Amino acid sequence: MDRFLDQVSIRGVVARLGLKRLGVGALLIAMSLPPLIVRVHPVQFMQEFSLEMALRYLPLAVLFCLSVLAGAAFIWRYERKTWGSIRDLLIVSTLIIGMLWTTRAVMWLHPDTPLYLLPIPLGALLATWLLSSNLGLLVAVVTSLNATLMGVSTDVGAVGVLIWAITGAVAASMISERRATLSVGALLVLSGAIVAFAATLGLQQPLSAALDSARWGAVGGFLSAILGYGLLPFFENVFRVTTDVRLLELTSSSHPLLRRLMQEAPGTYSHSIITGNLAEAGAEATGARALLARAGAYYHDVGKLRRPGFFAENQGGEGNPHDSRLPSLSALIITAHVREGVELAREHSLPQEVIDIIRQHHGTSLVSYFYSKAAEGNTPVYEADFRYDGDAPHSREAALVMLADCAEASVRALRKPTAIRVENAVRRVIENKVADGQLTNSTLTLADIE
Repeated sequence: MDRFLDQVSIRGVVARLGLKRLGVGALLIAMSLPPLIVRVHPVQFMQEFSLEMALRYLPLAVLFCLSVLAGAAFIWRYERKTWGSIRDLLIVSTLIIGMLWTTRAVMWLHPDTPLYLLPIPLGALLATWLLSSNLGLLVAVVTSLNATLMGVSTDVGAVGVLIWAITGAVAASMISERRATLSVGALLVLSGAIVAFAATLGLQQPLSAALDSARWGAVGGFLSAILGYGLLPFFENVFRVTTDVRLLELTSSSHPLLRRLMQEAPGTYSHSIITGNLAEAGAEATGARALLARAGAYYHDVGKLRRPGFFAENQGGEGNPHDSRLPSLSALIITAHVREGVELAREHSLPQEVIDIIRQHHGTSLVSYFYSKAAEGNTPVYEADFRYDGDAPHSREAALVMLADCAEASVRALRKPTAIRVENAVRRVIENKVADGQLTNSTLTLADIE
């Protein structure tokens, strides 16, 4: 009994949730109540404020607090990763607060503003891009519900607002599947027009009014898309989030680093594209971020741009410059491409997740060819001098890029590739990496690999 009382006490709640999560929740409630309650201009509200008014708005405050609790329960149950990240909780809270304040500010300044001119899907759009589809739907429901509590929409309008906001989350989630950003804007414009038209007719308004609402809905959808794309880089930089939109930009062949690879190291470019396809397929099969794996693979060897001719895939029929160098020096040149790749990635402001993949894609692996060649001599050889000095992969995506990189190189080296030889080569790569401890720090399991 004492244990139960301790759990339900304030001390127990604080211990379980943590001060930071409680602080985020308190910030969300404190910042959201003013636009929820103050339905007239703030100056007028302060002049007319009374105890009776406070009691009249108390149920609204209670309902909002309940919606926050319901949202927290949803995150705890279905988005454990977000629940464990104060940054992600702050993003959700910021989007909800921002949508409520924006809506109320417009209504304070221009009370006659058409409902569907407001960028209602914006919060859901950004939440989906920045975090996940589930959280996009959560922001859509919370903002739509509270738009009704704010008196911005009627009962029929509330349904329309909810549908439109959910459409924003769905549209945003399509971007990584269809590889098309224009489809998001088109869907928001179309859905805004349809929802506004249907909701206005549902209020027994004439056809002319419904057509006017449809036009406002189309404009509101367009504004939501424009603001979404405009604000996304701001949120990415402030909260240090790498979105699928950003990753799609990185995988475009027009990116300066990829264009340099294509022109200065065509063999490495071809190898990187194939590695990206393999890593992406592996990510889709294991539940990792497919776009991150592909982007990481595209850039994992950009460090080879410093000395492209020292890598086999770029030599063609020309001589091998390693033939005239000591194995130890050749090993230094080969391993340096990881450090130089990280430097190039930072110069081009690549996301940290991609930089981590570049740094970790060889882990602490042994440059076995030059190690064996050095061991043939009479001087002592230390294995540590022939290993990469990077970190072993810490994520599934980095581990998948490592395996795809080695598998592609191993298969490419086969003189007469057959299905059996290819499979055996890939299995040897995996077994060697596992035996060498390169996958220990990643969350990739043997079951995933199989």
